[in-house]
Amino acid sequence: MASAGENKPRTVIFPIDGSEHCERAFQWYVDNAKRPDDNVKFISVIEPVYTSPAFGMAMETPPLPDVHRVMEETIQEGKKICQDKMKKAKSLNLESQAFLHVDSRPGPAIVKAVQEHGGNLVVMGNRGIGVVRRTFLGSVSDYVLHHARVPVVIVPPHGETAK
Repeated sequence: MASAGENKPRTVIFPIDGSEHCERAFQWYVDNAKRPDDNVKFISVIEPVYTSPAFGMAMETPPLPDVHRVMEETIQEGKKICQDKMKKAKSLNLESQAFLHVDSRPGPAIVKAVQEHGGNLVVMGNRGIGVVRRTFLGSVSDYVLHHARVPVVIVPPHGETAK
């Protein structure tokens, strides 16, 4: 028996960064969760390049033209990742769009994108850093899991078991 939401088109939010973890999660989605009427929104979050050092840090600020060049290269890399994913989605007959967000905090940026784009589901990979490192370093996937108000699927690394 089909549930009421099964026939309704979904907006699937898919954070991307060009990593093997992202690729693995996308393949999992294609093999296990893809529906013909899904609309996939690829979200790439790039960190801004700062023009001055952080407070209290003794480091030299790169000249402004270098900062601009590095930021432009970062944006171009983000665009390429988005374009590559959209080509793959098109080859699978998936409707998709890609969005590039500039933010120093990827987790909150992804949660905001879920809200802005009307996401019904988030599918993402993780690095499998383990509970101790995640406790101290935090984790983008952990943040999204606990703050998004929609179902979140986190695809673990191959061979990963619950810890």
